[in-house]
Amino acid sequence: MKNNRKLDKVKGTIKEGTGKIIGSEQLELEGKLQKKRGELSEAASELGESLKEKASEKVNELIDKLDKKEK
Repeated sequence: MKNNRKLDKVKGTIKEGTGKIIGSEQLELEGKLQKKRGELSEAASELGESLKEKASEKVNELIDKLDKKEK
């Protein structure tokens, strides 16, 4: 999955550059969109990881508190 995001960014950059060189607005746009898709997917993945880490931290804290009350 991570490779797909990077691949989209690279392929998008290549398409965008090629579109500019050959004067194809459509290819340039496709490249820009593909590159943005990769960037947004990467950002969403990073956000998801951050949220999982925060949730894990809170659950661990709660379990620790419950363990202390039981003793």
